[in-house]
Amino acid sequence: MDEKMLETDAARRLIAAHHWHHDFEVIPGVRTHGTYNPEGLWLELELPEDLTGIRLADVGASNGYFSFRAHRQGASVVAFDYRHRDNSGFALLSMIQGVDIPHHQVNVLDASLSAYGPFDIVLMLGLLYHTADPYRALSNGAALASHRLLIESYCIDSELPEALRSEPVMRFLPDPERFPDRGQPNADASNFWGFTSVCLKMMVEDVGFAVDRLRVREQRVLLDAHRVGGEERRQRLAYRCMDHHPPAGDPSEPSSWTIF
Repeated sequence: MDEKMLETDAARRLIAAHHWHHDFEVIPGVRTHGTYNPEGLWLELELPEDLTGIRLADVGASNGYFSFRAHRQGASVVAFDYRHRDNSGFALLSMIQGVDIPHHQVNVLDASLSAYGPFDIVLMLGLLYHTADPYRALSNGAALASHRLLIESYCIDSELPEALRSEPVMRFLPDPERFPDRGQPNADASNFWGFTSVCLKMMVEDVGFAVDRLRVREQRVLLDAHRVGGEERRQRLAYRCMDHHPPAGDPSEPSSWTIF
């Protein structure tokens, strides 16, 4: 149940005391002044103006701009981040706005993430290149989506020879402190991988989705996809133990053994 917004001067004092990633107006007259303005990306998602009745997951919510915006437009939102809401700024901004949005501290590489679904729409924005295993992260996040999946990530199309731009290529991004001359974007140690747009498209298709829209702009790529399949065999092969089939009957008989 949403509550009353915090008084403006108190909100401004609380926000000014901290560093923010998302730069947006939290309440009228009070802005975070973060390092990244996400409002343009929100418009590019092309979500309905009225999200009433839509369940939406914001995976990798960070300070919470996309969660708060979707909530304001009527969606039933659940946020996920590897930081606790008290430490990501999400709880503070929720208090300032008088907004109550469920928030779970969970790593996208944790298979338990799927227990929170399903959702009509899943957002995974600016997330995959920060994960050590982006296929697993995508697989886990996509498992939450019953219909629509929106991915935005770092794209290396413009950095590769033309012959490689149409190939499903991932580039490893080493620790910028240990390898300062290897072109790590923003010298950010949390960046692990860069992708060609073709690579991300094929990954999204590989986990059971069809890509309706793909947009590359400089070093960013946005994919808008819808589900066409269920849980895929490839994901089971990649991350799960096979079921145990003990010998049935006389172990001296070949037919008693199930061998994969």
